[in-house]
Amino acid sequence: MATDPLHGGPTPSPNPGADPVNVLAPKAPGQPSHDDHDTSGPPAAEVIVRGYEEDVYDAKTVLSVPALVVFFFVLAFGITTAVFLVLAPARVDPAAHPQAQARNKPPLNERLARTGRGKEIDQPRLEPLKLREGESRAITRPELSVKAGNSPELHPEDLIPNKDQHPELFVSGKDRIGLDKTLSLGDDALKALFKSSAPPIPADASVTAVTGANAGRGFGKAEAVSPKLPEVAAPKKDAPAPPKDAKGGKS
Repeated sequence: MATDPLHGGPTPSPNPGADPVNVLAPKAPGQPSHDDHDTSGPPAAEVIVRGYEEDVYDAKTVLSVPALVVFFFVLAFGITTAVFLVLAPARVDPAAHPQAQARNKPPLNERLARTGRGKEIDQPRLEPLKLREGESRAITRPELSVKAGNSPELHPEDLIPNKDQHPELFVSGKDRIGLDKTLSLGDDALKALFKSSAPPIPADASVTAVTGANAGRGFGKAEAVSPKLPEVAAPKKDAPAPPKDAKGGKS
């Protein structure tokens, strides 16, 4: 406890109801303070009249924090973009063909649309190469319809021949038999219905021989038979010379 230098006794406390040991201790009722960490002065008059400290905040101060974050983000992004556009050297590929560069400049949807039935590249486009809305290639962009040029993704269950998915296969009429009636025919009726112009192959040959009918694979010990090479005539040898007699003449 501090000592009063004038009277020789303890220094009187500025707040008689407070704890003489700890000035930050809770105070007695009826002695409000404008700040729990500062006991140097009384609170404002309106606080004493109200009886409590009003819990409010400044909306401008709170909203200024995210506004400053967005401002500095845009500023940093703009400065970085300007630095790369102005100071970064443009990369020019000397080996790039000018016609190839001009062909690759159109948007991706336009380049993908070149492939398709009846298009510049007359063949089906792969299923993952999808035309999407907008210029972004994000997968969140919705895909265009099949009529717009996208290849349909078919699953095995989509190819099951039933009347619900493929009703045209079950229509019977002139010179036409539905699939259900075709499957109910016997072997002789099917042979008469589906005639082949190729000469018939013996049954054993079609099983064991390596042909296009069995995808180049025979059954069992089938082997590919190599064609017989033409025989080449042997060269004629010269006739032996007649023996000579003792005098060096011919016998």
